[in-house]
Amino acid sequence: MLYFFTDFGSQGPYIGQMKSKVLERAHSCQVVDLMHDVPAYNVQAGAYLLAALSNHLAPDGVVVSVVDPKVGSDRKGLVLRANYRWFVGPDNGLFDIIAQQAGSCHWYEINYDVENLSRSFHGRDVFAPIASKLVMDEPHEEYLTLIDRPKQYFDKSDLNEIIYIDQFGSLMTGLRAESLGGGTISIGKQKLPRVNTFSDVAEGQPLFYENSQGLIEIAVNCGSAQEMFSAKIGDEIRINT
Repeated sequence: MLYFFTDFGSQGPYIGQMKSKVLERAHSCQVVDLMHDVPAYNVQAGAYLLAALSNHLAPDGVVVSVVDPKVGSDRKGLVLRANYRWFVGPDNGLFDIIAQQAGSCHWYEINYDVENLSRSFHGRDVFAPIASKLVMDEPHEEYLTLIDRPKQYFDKSDLNEIIYIDQFGSLMTGLRAESLGGGTISIGKQKLPRVNTFSDVAEGQPLFYENSQGLIEIAVNCGSAQEMFSAKIGDEIRINT
C-alpha cells in the first residue's frame, strides 16, 4: 500500500501527476491520500503530524512524504525504514520525529538519475518513482545507498504548539497525551478542562482531549477553537505545572 503525505493541497495537477507516476510501474498498487493539507512549507509541523499518523499505517506501507520548501537546492533525497514502513522524501527533518520514536531505523540516500528532472517537482520526478520501486519490492541496492543517520533538525519528542487546524476549527498540537500524563494546559490566559469527548462540556465551551492520533487537541463543543482563541499554526500551548 502506498500513501501520499504533502502540503500541496487537493487542488491543481500535483497529486494526480504523482499518482500517475506511481501507477506507471505499480499498476495494481493501492493508493491512499493520507494528508495533503499539512501547513504549507512547515516541515516541523509536518514531522510531528507524520509521526502521529504513521502509527496507524499498514506494515510495509510506503509513504511519499513531500513538505519541501528547498526543492531544487542541494538538499538530498532520503528513504527511512522505520517500524516496518518505508518513508520517502527530502532530507530536511521531515522524518526526525518518526526516527526518534522508532525502535530501529535504517537510512538511505536516493541515487536516482532522472532525465528532464524538474527543479520544482521532485515529488513527481524522484520520490514517487522511488516509492513505486519499493512497493514492487525491487532490489533497492540499485537506487538507494545505506548511510549513517543524517543531520537531525528537530530534537524534541513533543512540541507544545499548534501544528494543524482542521475544518471544525479544532487545534491539534504536537504534544502527545502520554507525555502530558495527568497534566493540564492553557491557551492564552485560559486554562482548559480535560475531557474524554466533546459532550463532556456544554455546547460552546472549550476543552482539550487526547485525539485519535494520540495527540493533545483543543476544541470547542459544537464550535470553533480557532475562532474563540484567534489561533494560528505555531501558537504556543502552555503546560500547567
